[in-house]
Amino acid sequence: MFKHRSPSQQEKILTLALRQIEIMLKNMQSDGKDLSRLKLKKFQKTHHIDCSCKLCKTAKTKNDPRLRGLLEDGFKVYLPGSSKDS
Repeated sequence: MFKHRSPSQQEKILTLALRQIEIMLKNMQSDGKDLSRLKLKKFQKTHHIDCSCKLCKTAKTKNDPRLRGLLEDGFKVYLPGSSKDS
């Protein structure tokens, strides 16, 4: 995740990310959302199945879709009553 950064830079990045998440959740709460049953789930968006980059070719030969290249890596917020609630 932070391969070429010093520990102090890593800490600053995490602090900024947490601050942005806190602001987002406060905005959701001020919009009237009930955050008492909030769920956070990790997600990763990979390259398209027909991609022909090096990582995707390796994933195809090993028959393991988890080895495909990443486009996004993050988390999703789920609230009760939403359409994708599980």
